[in-house]
Amino acid sequence: MKLLLTIILIGFSTSLFSQDKITYLTPPPSPEASFTQELVEGQITITYSRPLARGRKIFGGLVPFDSLWRTGASGATTVHLTEAMIIGDKTINAGKYALFTIPGEKEWTIIINADTTLHGAFGYDSKKDIHLFKVQPIRTDKFREAFTIDVNEITRTGEAILSLTWENTLVKIPLISPVDVNAMADINSRLINNKEQNTELFYQAANYYYLTGRDLKQAAAWTVEAEKADKENFNYPNLLQKILADQKDYSAAIAAAKRAIVLGEKKKMTNAVSVLKKRIAEWENK
Repeated sequence: MKLLLTIILIGFSTSLFSQDKITYLTPPPSPEASFTQELVEGQITITYSRPLARGRKIFGGLVPFDSLWRTGASGATTVHLTEAMIIGDKTINAGKYALFTIPGEKEWTIIINADTTLHGAFGYDSKKDIHLFKVQPIRTDKFREAFTIDVNEITRTGEAILSLTWENTLVKIPLISPVDVNAMADINSRLINNKEQNTELFYQAANYYYLTGRDLKQAAAWTVEAEKADKENFNYPNLLQKILADQKDYSAAIAAAKRAIVLGEKKKMTNAVSVLKKRIAEWENK
């Protein structure tokens, strides 16, 4: 009888404790994040972990000044480029890299390193650094609870800012696609310096100037030269009417649009002709 009672009590006790085992899911202290941003022809992908402030002093506290930082949490923060890109002031070839920083009160050191296998900064080897440069931190009024990396301030010429924000600190890292640099170098060399007479080059350079918001007078002049050389090409007066309209020279834009309409009707470009006619109607009322 005593043995039976002992077995019953043990069974009841085990059942009670098993019922008390409760597990609550909690959010990770440093959630992982990844994003991709297209910049002209290439893409930049950032993969990192986002630690939270949780009431702590961050820079000069949790993250000491003048010490190497993994620029996030957990594994190394990585930057993957599908095409070459200028980061800071140096062209970085396509590939995958680790992003480290040395935060300072008045200056940060940005480090692009070849070793992406590290857990944080443990095992960091400066011999594998690809590029180091300095930037100045900016104090912000808006408090950022989670460490955040983003790409913003994107321009038509392929420039952007890789921003690091946490607590009340913002760090801006300049990004530039070399596509624009190369295109402008080619235009300057062939058209401006060497005065090359090439109809298609006139058109392509004018279109590039128009799309990237550069000198519209120069763009118009090149388009005029292209149209003089080939009066049957719809693209030339069609581009010219856009450039002239942006300069608010509506009478000249109307004339160019009408020339484009004639060519468009010959080639049965119904939609393009319809758009041009609507534009002319709008300009005539200005």
